[in-house]
This record gives sequence, structure tokens and C-alpha cells, in this order.
Amino acid sequence: MPGSITTSSMSRQRSSGYGDAPVAAWLHAWRDRLRGQGARANARLGYLRPPFGEGRRVLWLRAGGTRASVRLGVELLAAIRERRLDLRIALTFEEDYADLLEERVRGLQKIGLGYGPADTPRAARRAVGRLGPFALVLVDTPPDGHVLREAAALGSHLVAFNTPPTPVPVEAAYPVDEAQARAWHHQGVADYVAPAADPLSLFAEAAADTTLRSLVAGERDLQLWWWHGPSRSLPALLSAWRSHPLAADGVLCASLTDPEPAPIAARLGHDLAVSTWRREALAAGTVLLVDDARWLAAAVSASTAGHLEDTGRDAFWQALAGGSALSVDPRVAQRYPSVAGIAPERSGVGEVLALWQQLREAPLEARRIGDACRRRFWQERRRVGQVRDEFLQRVFDW
Repeated sequence: MPGSITTSSMSRQRSSGYGDAPVAAWLHAWRDRLRGQGARANARLGYLRPPFGEGRRVLWLRAGGTRASVRLGVELLAAIRERRLDLRIALTFEEDYADLLEERVRGLQKIGLGYGPADTPRAARRAVGRLGPFALVLVDTPPDGHVLREAAALGSHLVAFNTPPTPVPVEAAYPVDEAQARAWHHQGVADYVAPAADPLSLFAEAAADTTLRSLVAGERDLQLWWWHGPSRSLPALLSAWRSHPLAADGVLCASLTDPEPAPIAARLGHDLAVSTWRREALAAGTVLLVDDARWLAAAVSASTAGHLEDTGRDAFWQALAGGSALSVDPRVAQRYPSVAGIAPERSGVGEVLALWQQLREAPLEARRIGDACRRRFWQERRRVGQVRDEFLQRVFDW
């Protein structure tokens, strides 16, 4: 898809206000042009072109601006491509993540990737008129009324995948969790509501990896502990850890929901970040900041126990997949009720360290909690597979 739909320019600008109103969309497009992002500016105003290739029908996957949304969008594109070779498939988004897109779509034919339109009346009318989609799938993105109404007027199949209830009735909804499923049932705007399932569970590393433990411990018997939460909680965590008995023969791995490299480096002092660690054995009491997402799964799997003070969906499923004893902050338990009765709820650093001390002395209990978390993870994965197959069959039947 030439013009606005391209992978040549990669942007990391946040998409706040991407399609709020006509004036906002125009201002953002003007700023795009000043930055040399003409493709994004054109797309924002609806100047899209359908993918090249044979086939008169276009399926449009409309993702948003988050990594989760774009990742799910490109995975759905690849899965649909395997089932329907006759379609041209367009994937649009508000943020461009080259690391997610380029390798996954390499070799695929009759597809187009690029920025999408703002949800204004004129941009929506222009984009739908140019793409002429026989089907529109919203992917993990806020429901946009103008684009949906234009597609509905065209007679397109409308589907919402991991998206809140829409202002326009849709053929099917695939909710990400029970709260979203209840909202769809309450609103009554979907002919079919699938069982709730979170596709991000598919992207968690399921194989336990204890390499980190052997690297950190060397020839000694060290315990690893893992904590995940906001950077504002890091000073209290470090202070409590350094004076706690667990530090005498343990290493704390800390990962953050909101990395701020400069301030965090200052707080760490003599401790280390995994991005600069030379893979040498660490002294007992060391704090290892997991500032590289590629090491997150290893940190979870190698730990005796871990705690989620706050988390996104990707880290949540990775925590359950790791198989270590997991505890959660009450706010996390409220956000992810699927861990109710599985992961103990603890609030504050003191309660978390006290639980870790108990689990260290009760390894069978730690294993029981870890096994229960892992079973919940595999339950979600199986459900996602069933929902995905049902969705692909729906696309095949169109």
C-alpha cells in the first residue's frame, strides 16, 4: 500500500489525540509534515490505498497505538493470511513498531501496513471509500464511531477484537477479559460474544529458564527473588531489602512498569542493571535491575518467589508462566481477578518480604503456589487457542 500505508518511517510519538476531533487531527497532521512524516499525515486524514495484489476484497485490521494492539494486529494478519489466500489484508495503526512488524510479515503477499485515519467524519469517509473493506476488525483499540458507521453503511462485516463495546452494532465481539465480556453483554451491541481470552498470554515464554540463577550464583547457593512495579516504589524496596535477612544469601531482581534510566541508575548505587551486567556471579544482597525485557522471563523462572505491585498484561502472563510462587498487590488482584485464590495478596514492601521469608522456609508451599499460577496460565492459553480458531473460522466462512 503506497503513500500513507508504508513501513518506511518509524515513529515513536505517542498517539494521544490521534483522532479526537477534526481540528486536532488536522493539527497533528500538520505537525507530522513538519517532522517529515508525510505518510502519517496523509493517513491521519484518510488518504489510504488498498494493498497491491489480486483479489477484489479487502479485509481491514484497525489497530491502535499500543505495542499490544499492534502485536495482536500483525499476528491476526499472519493467521488470516494462512487461511485466506484470496484476500488483500490491510493493517493500520497509530504507532509504528518496526521490531514487531517487519520480521512477522516478511514474505507475506497482498498485504499493506501503515498508519490509519483519525476518527473524524471526513477522514473516516475518505479511508473507507478508498479501502472499500468487505470486513473491518477493530483490534485492541478504543471503538471509533465514524469509521464503524462508514463501514456499516458499506455493508462490511464488523468485528471487535479485545475492544470495548462499540457505538455501532457488530457481528461478533472477542473480549479480552471478563469485565469486557460483561460490558458487551450489558450493551447488547454484538450478535455474538466469545468467551473472554487474552491473546497476550500467547507471547509469554512458557519454558522455564534457570540460566539466570546459575549465572548469578556461580558456585554458591543463592536465592533469587523478583519484584515488578513502578519506579516510585524502588527507593523503599531497596532500603527494606538491604536490611532484610533475605539479602544475606539472596539477590533481588527488580523490573519496572515505567523505566526512567537516569534516576534509577542514581538510586541503584553499587548495584547493577542487567543491560550492563557482564554475566559474572553477584554478591549476596545485590539488586539486579531487569531493564532489558528479554531477561524478564528468565528473572521470573529463576526466582523462588515474585511479587507484582503493578503490571501490564504482558508482564502479568509472564509472571504466571514462570512457575515461581507469585504474590500480588490488592490492586493487581482487582484488575486481574483470575488470580483470586491462587496468588496471595500482599500490600507494601514489608508484607512482601515477610511472605518471601515464609516461602523460603516452606518450599512445598512455594511450589504449590507456583504450580497453581502456571496452571492458570495454561488454561488461558488453551482458551485463547479456541477463541482464535473460532475467529479464523468466521473469517473463512465470509
